[in-house]
Amino acid sequence: MIKKARLFTPGPTALHPDVQLALGRPIVHHRTDEFRALLKECSAGLKEFFRTQDDVLVLASSGTGGMEAAVVNLLSPGDKMLALVAGNFGERWEKIGKSYGMNVTSLTAQWGEAVSPAEVAAALDRDPEIKAVFCQLSESSTGACHDVKALAEITRNRPKTLLVVDAISGAGAMQLETAEWGIDVVVVGSQKALALPPGLAFISVSQRAWERVDASTAPRFYFDLKRERKSQAGGETGFTPAISHIVALKASLDFIAGLGGVAKLVENAGLLAGMTRAAAHALRLPLVAPKAYGDALTALYPPQGIESGAIVKGLKADYMSTVAGGQGALKGKIFRIAHLGYYDVTDILGLIGTLEVVLKRLGYSFELGQGVAAAQGELLRRTGARG
Repeated sequence: MIKKARLFTPGPTALHPDVQLALGRPIVHHRTDEFRALLKECSAGLKEFFRTQDDVLVLASSGTGGMEAAVVNLLSPGDKMLALVAGNFGERWEKIGKSYGMNVTSLTAQWGEAVSPAEVAAALDRDPEIKAVFCQLSESSTGACHDVKALAEITRNRPKTLLVVDAISGAGAMQLETAEWGIDVVVVGSQKALALPPGLAFISVSQRAWERVDASTAPRFYFDLKRERKSQAGGETGFTPAISHIVALKASLDFIAGLGGVAKLVENAGLLAGMTRAAAHALRLPLVAPKAYGDALTALYPPQGIESGAIVKGLKADYMSTVAGGQGALKGKIFRIAHLGYYDVTDILGLIGTLEVVLKRLGYSFELGQGVAAAQGELLRRTGARG
């Protein structure tokens, strides 16, 4: 039996073929007109992706580097920040803030749930000196999402309080209207919906946020957004960029534009997520986030008596399909299937079919084909006869 490697993790995700070709091109020098023109084209494309006309800066780092850049450029040591903690990456906001001496207050939800906007509004009413709220659009450790639109409605009328969104796994898989909703800072990573390798972080900064950057006294050197803003306005970066990644970024942005824009990418993720949830329901696999689920990925508990690790290992060993296990408090308890980026209907139907075989081999009692049929039914419900 031929085994073809397939990646279904929520980062890194499968690379688009045009991205792979771009990564193989001869490298250019970054202090040339050729690269300056490329970076400016990428900047324009990123603004479309972020749904904003504010600055979107490119950093050579993981998404966590973008998160750290947001904290140290917006706040000063001792400033009050509010972290919404609903999983592993909400905890990361806490850790970054405390590392730089910020006064961190946290609102915590059970893993698989989200912090409600009402809780956030009440916290800001209790302490109007909070300088910024930090949250995830998609908490990829659980598959849950925060209601970022509602959170922005709360913060945009409070002149002292910014909204900072980790959309590293959410952007391009879920609706995100940065400018329309009034989000001050958004962080995105390259290895998610953009279907690039890890190595780039992108950060949008509103005019209101730039005013805060001017006042911040937190220590920073590499992640100095004022320097990057000045450099990138001229088509250069403050330090040596990840040149080949930026060449590949242009290929990714061109692919998304050819689809009809980021909304089409979001629509695709929503379809695949809906199909996966339908299959999970048919197979009696509980969602980790049954009420607050997003469309970037689906996190599932295994059937009773079967270890999630056995499912992950079975898919990998038998079918070369890599899904993600759990993180933090859910390590060894769940498995996660990605929908963001370069995935299609055939990918998901194939994965669900092989998941059924793995479950059957592990001793789970059910009728083969139930999950696939449910996913097909959801596909037809959403697309009709178009296929």
